[in-house]
Amino acid sequence: MKVLVVGSGVAGICLTHELLKEDCDVQLADNNRNVSSVVAAGLINPLVFRRMTLSWRVSELLPFAYQKYREIEQLIGVSFFHPLVIRRLFASTQELDFWKKKQELPEFEEYMELLTDADLSFPSAQNTFGTGRVKQASYIDTTPFIEGNKAYFRSKGILRDETFDHSDLNPQTGVYKGESYDYILFAEGKDAKYNPLFSYLPLQQTKGELLIIQSDEIYSAESLNRKCFLLPLGNGQFKVGSTYVWNTDNTDPTEEGKETIAENLRSITSESYHILEHRAGVRPTVLDRRPLLGKHPEFPKMVIANGLGTKGYMLAPLVTHELIDHLLKGTELNSESDIKRFEKA
Repeated sequence: MKVLVVGSGVAGICLTHELLKEDCDVQLADNNRNVSSVVAAGLINPLVFRRMTLSWRVSELLPFAYQKYREIEQLIGVSFFHPLVIRRLFASTQELDFWKKKQELPEFEEYMELLTDADLSFPSAQNTFGTGRVKQASYIDTTPFIEGNKAYFRSKGILRDETFDHSDLNPQTGVYKGESYDYILFAEGKDAKYNPLFSYLPLQQTKGELLIIQSDEIYSAESLNRKCFLLPLGNGQFKVGSTYVWNTDNTDPTEEGKETIAENLRSITSESYHILEHRAGVRPTVLDRRPLLGKHPEFPKMVIANGLGTKGYMLAPLVTHELIDHLLKGTELNSESDIKRFEKA
């Protein structure tokens, strides 16, 4: 089986590992302009705080992601996966009540620590309604993840630094630049918007900005969350974000974005810090918050893996595994991920 993967963000990387595991002849084409996976926070959070609900398919996604990332670390010899405690600073008595009601439910007890007096009186001037701790959270250090995997693929001779040219593609036969492929898998992130084969899908380009800050005063034992995330990286450094601006592919950091993050950070801490970096990226999102996976309805050798959105690092390992099983073994895709849900449109 000969396969070309287009794009080396988290989806493309996971796809390539799955294909190699199945002994496929795989090539990975990348234009070195990733503006989502490497800029992302890399947080893996089993909860959705706004309504205090569980993330989609969390009981399947989490254990698979943890196992897969540990395997990749061993394979490429790079450390990037880090277990983490996320502490939510409740924004209202309603949010506190939501936590109290759900913390003892069987489906939530794996992911929520039972509230203690110490949680409710967490020593922070911004803690006015109490706090709760999330279990089984983690984060991916995105730069070593992306660069380490690309170096590994380059050492195996399968990474090609190039921009995919649709004028050199025959989607019916799977021939690209004179080479014939059984499948071409497009994992292009925000650039899927400009892919003539899949532009009919409702992919949205959602810009996000974050800061890397330095502080010896800010609490660093856990990741704090309220209006934004504050992720400790070690050595007094933190990632802070993020913002949301819809329907743009502009990747330039803005003063407005920086001010928004700084304002949100004040809901977590009043300690002093200075900014080391200001980054911006564009997430590939979908209105129904589900991935875009599957074969093109007219050209079955053309396949998409996209739309992983803000939870990309949690989703990617399992959904790419399911896509490869679908292509190689004929298994059914999850109906909520399958692009067939948009074919009528």
